Amino acid sequence: MSSQNIQSLWSPDIKATVLSPLTILKGQAEALALQTGGILLAEVIEEREEGSVLLFLDLVAPALNGSRHRILKVTHNEDMPYPARLEAEVFRTLINSSTSAFTDEGFTDNVAKVLKSPHVLAIAQSLLARANEAITAAAPAR
Repeated sequence: MSSQNIQSLWSPDIKATVLSPLTILKGQAEALALQTGGILLAEVIEEREEGSVLLFLDLVAPALNGSRHRILKVTHNEDMPYPARLEAEVFRTLINSSTSAFTDEGFTDNVAKVLKSPHVLAIAQSLLARANEAITAAAPAR
């Protein structure tokens, strides 16, 4: 029997183009800087602790003396980026404050839930409004 006749039983989620949580978050940080013209930034902070990687995503307003708000925490094993545990306001329930992603697609979907959540939108709008006021106040009068 030839291997050409054997159907793959592997998950279709196993693909050569898998992205790590860090790469996905950095991509979103770049996207926010472009979307807001640099008025609002997202900063990815990476820490290592006892065999785990901790990633934090903070919203930062440079015009407000670097005022920042943490919107997401991700934890995964140092050697295995998946599963990744995500902690954010949108996942808070009476029982739990996190969710897990087992693939880059699942991670991306969960990050999208965070970034599009009313909580994060309110933080972003507030920082942008305050930053725009600070920028206008600092501009020379014409």
